[in-house]
Amino acid sequence: MDGAACIVSSLAAEGVDHLFMVPGGLNDPFMPPMTGTPGVRTIVAAHEGGAAYMADGYARASGRLGVAFGIGGPGITNMVTALAAARADRSALLAISGEVAVGTEGRGAFQDASGAALDDVSVLRPVTAESLSVNSPANLQPYLRVAALTALRERAPVHLSIPLDVQRSPQIKDWTPLPEAAYRPLAIDQAATDAALSVFSVDAADPPVANVVLLAGPGVRHAGAEAALIAAAERFEIPVATTLGGKGVVPEDHPLALGVFGYGGSRWASEAILDPAVAVLIVVGSALSQRDTMNWDPKMLPTAELVHVDADPSLIGRTWPSSRPVTASPRAFLEQLTAVDGPIAAGLDAGRAARRAFLGDVRGRGPRAYASGDTTSEAVPMHPARFVAEARAACPRDTVLSVDSGAHRAWCSQYWPSYGHGDYVSLANLAPMGGAIPLGIGAKIARPERPLVVATGDGCMLMHGMELHTAARYGIPLVILVFDNHAYGNIWYRAEPMGSGPAALTDIPDLSWPEFARSVGADGVSVAHPGEVGEAIAHGLTQEGPFLVSARIDKRYPTPIAPWREAVAEWEDSH
Repeated sequence: MDGAACIVSSLAAEGVDHLFMVPGGLNDPFMPPMTGTPGVRTIVAAHEGGAAYMADGYARASGRLGVAFGIGGPGITNMVTALAAARADRSALLAISGEVAVGTEGRGAFQDASGAALDDVSVLRPVTAESLSVNSPANLQPYLRVAALTALRERAPVHLSIPLDVQRSPQIKDWTPLPEAAYRPLAIDQAATDAALSVFSVDAADPPVANVVLLAGPGVRHAGAEAALIAAAERFEIPVATTLGGKGVVPEDHPLALGVFGYGGSRWASEAILDPAVAVLIVVGSALSQRDTMNWDPKMLPTAELVHVDADPSLIGRTWPSSRPVTASPRAFLEQLTAVDGPIAAGLDAGRAARRAFLGDVRGRGPRAYASGDTTSEAVPMHPARFVAEARAACPRDTVLSVDSGAHRAWCSQYWPSYGHGDYVSLANLAPMGGAIPLGIGAKIARPERPLVVATGDGCMLMHGMELHTAARYGIPLVILVFDNHAYGNIWYRAEPMGSGPAALTDIPDLSWPEFARSVGADGVSVAHPGEVGEAIAHGLTQEGPFLVSARIDKRYPTPIAPWREAVAEWEDSH
């Protein structure tokens, strides 16, 4: 077989059953194996950035590598934002670009982006964990293995540039599937784990530590540790909050669930974690970024011990020093927490009644969601909270939501309950606009048995809304909710006090998104009244392809992030 066929068959042996790409001359040798390798389906995206977002969604939902192809130069540079977003969210992707033959590099060949010309390998180094040029047929399979292992180990995108002559080179396939431990490593610093767990020992605390809270980030999902998280919480009745990036790792109707803490956070999570009664905060799988920490609010720091657990030691202590740092797989740590006995278990059991009372007190301070009365608003144009509430009520419990960047992110965080099992996907850290539709396509392809809904805005639709064409082309059933407020809503909130000129820069002229959907082979409707939302979505969920529901909403309602605004104001006043 040739090099291109070797690459595709090796990826198939690794369990990658879908590839995402935009065709181009520098990738021509890949097209026969892409369409002729058993078990592999190739999806042609509208834009290379869309292909990379699809690969990201596929990786998040499947737990395997996501793979996107584009030509070198313009194709691979079109992926930069999507790859950067994947790196910020710690998602394992492989981007493969075709390149001019080695013998023509630097000689003015059409679309030459080799190291002797544009050098797109160097362009991608800041947004990938590894960017390599396969400059010899002998390096093809070793470099593929290095790239795959690096993507999984670093939880990051990687890039391989493969020249045409290497794509066409004779190869003897010699691929040994990666060990399953590469996908879900269970490494643990045992000494640090023992030290962290010892804070609960009856021998170490007099009286024993009572108020303990778990804060779970996306690293829990990366490690496949959702069940371990719930088991640990249930054994010792420890309340659990998640970061926005971690939303979806625990059902939010679980008796111990507090909801999201930080940006878009719930009342229960905010009240609990900011309460000075918390003695120990166990952070698992979160980088404690700005949005994970309520804008670096030191009030979230516990009175006794901050236990910070992450597989990546560079993320521990980045924001605040941890008194008990643990470099470990979140799953390995949580399983050890669940299994403790002796003085440690006795200490945690001794605090059980106090934690139960603390949780009851927190929940007694008001509903989980802020401004929950807005979910029954009869206003027209629609209140965004009502749109989200009606949409969630119309969807099955196991629905996956792919959320775009914008004001709708806050509305969905607050009013769309997550029921676990990875049912909430979002580009949470770099947060580029427009990624939710292709991200959702990739996630739906990886888990076709689950309904998938996209929450996006009219501003986001202007960016990667064309991937609706991809969903229609391949009959991928999605329901796309468009929050149509005729504005870049989040920016309007800041621009409006500046005057009419700045505010006008955020305007989006009225467009008919259902007509756009029909023009690319999908279907859709507009809804103006809350009572129309449920029926429209229920209809959309029965369709065999994408269905768009455009809701006219009022941009003037402030997003439900009052604690975040207060924390930002305090931070700005003190800096």
